[in-house]
Amino acid sequence: MKALAVFVLVAALPAQAQMYKCVDEHGRASYRDQPAAGCKALDLRPSPPLSGAVRSNPESFAVQDAELKRRQFEREAAAAQERAAQEQNCARLRREQLVLGSGARISKLNEQGDRVYTDDASRDRRLAQLAQELRGCP
Repeated sequence: MKALAVFVLVAALPAQAQMYKCVDEHGRASYRDQPAAGCKALDLRPSPPLSGAVRSNPESFAVQDAELKRRQFEREAAAAQERAAQEQNCARLRREQLVLGSGARISKLNEQGDRVYTDDASRDRRLAQLAQELRGCP
């Protein structure tokens, strides 16, 4: 059994693919892996990629894996930060809705320092806006 395995390995080592192009008297081309009369050896090279020259990849899989994990971590961190900002905005909108819906009189100070009260129509419009904005909140 060991002898067979050694034979297979030894036989496979020198194997190289050499192709020959043979043209018959009618001009038809055929390709062979054994030389024959009227056959020319072909210089076979792999076709280059569409981007141009063939470049070796100096990075190891460990480096590529580390880069992938770093990008995933950055995306997850950005998503978590966005969720936190959305939760803060939703909490602010809910507080405003609670205050407006309580029925208490809402007032502001104008430029002259006088107290100006919010009328019921403005309150109702703002409550409708808040209800619309809160639909996107979890």
